[in-house]
Amino acid sequence: MGKSFELVYDVDEKPRSARDIAIYGFQWVVTLFYCVVWGYAVVGLGLGFTGEVMAGYMATVVLMIGLSTFAQAYAGHRFAMVSGPNIIPSLAILSALAIGGREYALLSFNAQAIAGVVVFVLGAAGVVGYISKVWSPLVLGSMVMMVGLAIAGLGASLIAAHGPGWPLLVGIGLALAAGIVSIKGKGLISTIPTLIVIVAGYAIFIGAGMFDWETVTRLPLIAVPKFFPYGAGIPPADLIVTMTIVNLMAALNLYGNITGWGSIVGHTVSKPQARRSFSVLGLVETSLAGLLGVPGLVPYGENLGIITLTRVASRYFLLVGSIIFIIVGFFGPMGGFMAAMPKPVAGAILIGIASTVIGIGADIWRSQEFGRREIFIVGFSVFLCFGLSTLPTGFWAQVPRLVATVFSNPVISVIIVVIILERMIFTKPRPSA
Repeated sequence: MGKSFELVYDVDEKPRSARDIAIYGFQWVVTLFYCVVWGYAVVGLGLGFTGEVMAGYMATVVLMIGLSTFAQAYAGHRFAMVSGPNIIPSLAILSALAIGGREYALLSFNAQAIAGVVVFVLGAAGVVGYISKVWSPLVLGSMVMMVGLAIAGLGASLIAAHGPGWPLLVGIGLALAAGIVSIKGKGLISTIPTLIVIVAGYAIFIGAGMFDWETVTRLPLIAVPKFFPYGAGIPPADLIVTMTIVNLMAALNLYGNITGWGSIVGHTVSKPQARRSFSVLGLVETSLAGLLGVPGLVPYGENLGIITLTRVASRYFLLVGSIIFIIVGFFGPMGGFMAAMPKPVAGAILIGIASTVIGIGADIWRSQEFGRREIFIVGFSVFLCFGLSTLPTGFWAQVPRLVATVFSNPVISVIIVVIILERMIFTKPRPSA
């Protein structure tokens, strides 16, 4: 599939001026900040991190966003795609918390480190490429829709964290403002709704005296990430199996994202390119992230919007932005500043993300020929899996821990259910010769 628009910069074009480096490099730094909210709002708050633990965690999240993005753009897929905390393993960690408690959930990071090696081996052997044959538009659309539904509930809970009152109204207003900027903004402004919401939200809550400055000031100037920050315990076998399954799903997510990005800019993803991206996913974005105590990362599908809007697909500008992010990750006060993010601000961003993601999922479905078969498959899968995710902890305590961790995660379960229905139960008849 060829690109439908003329690029200002193609994938491997080098910057033509210092002005372009400044403008487009800044654009990617802003986009990288978008990824930070995922790590903070989903896993950071979900595991109850506070104070220095949260600040150190956030500094490591920033470092890994920059490092993963650089590794993929330089040696992996070599596209202009930012990498950030992946919702699939993030929700798996929260599922482990609900099923086995805090200590069990913290061992998920060590299990993730082991799972990354498995993903690397399977990716290098080309096995993931064969698995990707079941990654149909029905699977992708259902997964994207479920991600939107999951983070919408989380975003709403964060917006309402201070109860009914003006912070709730501010959160809703910020979420709406993000949409207005994205839709009606002109040029570069339309690409930075997240930055605008963060700046405006911080200003409002700092001005109201509702900002935790102690989290910022208590940290040293230079923050060096630690290996095994929550202990070097050996995770149980069921948790290793769960995180392996989860991160294989993340590998399929990666495959869908890079092939979609390539089709937009007219670059077909080759087998060696796919294998390189799986290798980086396994060793850097999964294993290294687990060793440093943050959820696995993945190149985001949202990168497509940036490219189609700016028509700048050169990876060199992203390399500049990711290096800046790596440097920022070593500054303790910056991690503290992000760790003290007001909850309604994080919630507003998540609501904006959820709105976009749900729309993308619907658009993926719309692009396919839908009959009664397809309507039933996606409807049954989405509502069954979303419903399962709302069941109380007492229910999941009655089933094996592996089953509970997988099927209480709506993103993982919807992928599995759609594949079973589409490929095994409601298979399409083969066309006659």
